[in-house]
Amino acid sequence: MESVEDIAARLKDIEQKRELLAKCFKETDSAKITKFKFPISPVNLNGIKICGVDGGFLKKEYHGAGLILRRAVAVCFEYIDGRLANAKYHPSKKPFPEPIVTGPEFSDYDFNILANLSREEVELKTCLEAIEQFSPNVLVRDGSIVLHPSSMPEQSSKAYGKYKEIISLMKELYRKCEEKHILLVGAVEDSKGKRYCNILMQEAIPALLKANITVETLKRINDCKDVLENTTDTLFLYNLLNVGERTAVSDYSKTSELPILKDMEEYSRKLFVLYMKAAEFDRPLRIDFLADFEKLDETAEKAATIIFEISKQNRMYSYPSVLIEADARAKLMEDDIFHFKAALAEKLGRNPMLFDLRRDLRPF
Repeated sequence: MESVEDIAARLKDIEQKRELLAKCFKETDSAKITKFKFPISPVNLNGIKICGVDGGFLKKEYHGAGLILRRAVAVCFEYIDGRLANAKYHPSKKPFPEPIVTGPEFSDYDFNILANLSREEVELKTCLEAIEQFSPNVLVRDGSIVLHPSSMPEQSSKAYGKYKEIISLMKELYRKCEEKHILLVGAVEDSKGKRYCNILMQEAIPALLKANITVETLKRINDCKDVLENTTDTLFLYNLLNVGERTAVSDYSKTSELPILKDMEEYSRKLFVLYMKAAEFDRPLRIDFLADFEKLDETAEKAATIIFEISKQNRMYSYPSVLIEADARAKLMEDDIFHFKAALAEKLGRNPMLFDLRRDLRPF
């Protein structure tokens, strides 16, 4: 069994390899051999309306029922002379959470997927309502603008009908943003993605090893390149990017044949990703965005400059300020679902549907 000292030494060695590989990439960038990163241009937010949407939800399974509480809030920040001038909310600053009750026909697996889809549904509907209410220039979602693969049920699942509704809402949001020329962005708070590292490993490094670089740099890259196989994008980019820099754009996925992307139809080719570093002591932030390929560079630059400007306020934590406000308004407390269950129990009496699961009642 590894000791704490052994584990620490192993992790330190991995991090040193990441740092060394990032240093090599910075050197090849400086020598104009590669272009792994780009400076983010300053932007004046004068006259821009930025809308952020976040949701809160809680779920709890009981013996014969599943309880879900959900709500979403849209916050619209309007900037005048580069300063925040107004903040508006939809449907309100603190909307009452909506309850959903499922029956025993949902398995644990189906219930968990349904809960995630229910949260996605209320957020997407709030996004669409916010577009009509505020006519923003930029719409920022908390999380990706693509449904996570773990929320895609089997066709035989009780939750599959809800999934199809969510896909329809997503495509409607994409269409509305295109029609009204709204920049649609998703800010992923804790990304575990490895797409950028995979691109480096499979495409960039093989090309770089054939380039005109020094023998010493070549050896260092060759010695350290394997670290990318067990590294997330943000872990590696923490060393590569300086504050105010971003990566090049990559496709959301290497293939549009992923089941969820297939369901997005033509929009599967309009989904892109970049990373930026907005705070000195925080990891880079992942940004998903919707763009036509013909305007990809222009849209990427616009997304990076605006999101950087509203995410750089704290040296320790980088996240769009409009989403921080939306999260504060939408968040639910753990006690909320127990209060709702208590209100139900008062009406129903001692109903076995609301018995706690035995695993939640173990006295030992």
